[in-house]
Amino acid sequence: MALSISQVTIYVEDQQRAVDFWSNKVGFEVTRDMPYGEDRWIEVQPPGGGTRLVISKADPDAPVLVKDMPNYVLFQADDIVKTHRELAGRGVVFTQEPTRQPWGWSAVFTDDDGNLFHLGQS
Repeated sequence: MALSISQVTIYVEDQQRAVDFWSNKVGFEVTRDMPYGEDRWIEVQPPGGGTRLVISKADPDAPVLVKDMPNYVLFQADDIVKTHRELAGRGVVFTQEPTRQPWGWSAVFTDDDGNLFHLGQS
């Protein structure tokens, strides 16, 4: 049996602001944007394919799982220093610069909703 991850949902306050972040700052492609109830169903993914991020409107009454901790979403870079420089140049804010870890390299960045994400290089 072969399994893979097809999508990961990111909860945001403002879907359009999130689309702008993921497409303009990170460089992902919008692959789906359609009505979904009172909101929109939006998917973005890295150029050339890969796991899609679903940008979903957050429920203001839902509890925050772990405040101020990175999501367990790791974006893998082939050259973390170059990727960090490119993303920071587009306005992506890093809360942790690339640092050497026992397993490789790690950095943490935030989206415009305050969600934190890992950037790594093995």
